[in-house]
Amino acid sequence: MPYLQRLSRKALYILGLVAVALIGSGYMTWLTVQEAGAKLSLEKQVRSASQTLAQVTQASDAESLKVDLADVQAQLKEAVFPEQAPSVDVVALLVKASRETGLELSNFQVLAVEQEKLGNNNYSVLRQRLQVRGTPIQLTGFLNRLEKGEFRSLVVNNVALAPKDRTWEARLDMYIYSTR
Repeated sequence: MPYLQRLSRKALYILGLVAVALIGSGYMTWLTVQEAGAKLSLEKQVRSASQTLAQVTQASDAESLKVDLADVQAQLKEAVFPEQAPSVDVVALLVKASRETGLELSNFQVLAVEQEKLGNNNYSVLRQRLQVRGTPIQLTGFLNRLEKGEFRSLVVNNVALAPKDRTWEARLDMYIYSTR
């Protein structure tokens, strides 16, 4: 570069300092633009959160929530818990599920019908114990059919599994909750 050779050492030094200053100034401008973008993004997030909070605050009127809760509880009670859980229907469900899966059903006992308070509601609980025998696939199919049966308030509890030859034996307690 012949034009640089004509400049004195002092002029080259000043030219170098100007170049460094320009690069530094450009870098500082870039950082400022990045920070401004982050600030705008944060402001948008804060605005969105404020709007959401305002909507939630308006919707959280305690009295309307109590009414909504009562409505939901009433709907849940009607939808899930039958008025009665007659043991004949329960036995029919068990027999059907065991036949469909090829499972051997034995030792069925109705333990008790007891009253139980859950939350603000009182329920009758039909407690039963049974024993089934089959392969793991049959046991899974059986439990799946119970879950999808007409008693949506059926709870399987206290499952005890034991291997028997090439099958498994399961002893389990079943509870069916009803409103009477």
